[in-house]
Amino acid sequence: MTGRFLSLGALVLLAAATVGCFNATTMQQMQEANQTYSISSAFKLDRNWRLAVLPPQNGDEELPGLYDRAGLLLMRTGCFTLIDRAEVERILREQRSGGPRLVDPHDMRRLGRQMDAEAVLTVNVTELKHDGFFEDNPEQRDARLFVKIISVKTAEALYYAEGHGSSFEGADAALNDALAMALGPLLRIAKG
Repeated sequence: MTGRFLSLGALVLLAAATVGCFNATTMQQMQEANQTYSISSAFKLDRNWRLAVLPPQNGDEELPGLYDRAGLLLMRTGCFTLIDRAEVERILREQRSGGPRLVDPHDMRRLGRQMDAEAVLTVNVTELKHDGFFEDNPEQRDARLFVKIISVKTAEALYYAEGHGSSFEGADAALNDALAMALGPLLRIAKG
């Protein structure tokens, strides 16, 4: 009788372990299916890319902290060499004095060539707001942004991702979370 209970207990434990593994695997697959990013087959991370990071924008407001955070995350992988921020800003000032902002991929392609970059990274903040539900916490912010890496040679989008972030520590923290989410898949692939 004791043997039967032990066998039944072992069977229950085995079933629980199997269900737990199945659920963890299923959850991971569901998360990967919901990832909001795309990587071009031309974007090989088995080498170093010379990258110009354009200053992130939220409307007309530049977000220098987000620029620095993007550079920090990308350089950790060892797959990216970043063009000096001062050089990027100098060339952008020259471009802006001569006409409208650079928004077209072909314009970014020309800009990247001027900086001797292989690719250009843009960060576009599409949402930065306070959720009224948290009116007792004025620092709460939700952020949404898009990251795009464009080839200077072909104007092809090499990487395109969306990131969401939320924080009770202000806009910078929410934007940093959104950027980490958007660059996360790229960073995982680069680290191999």
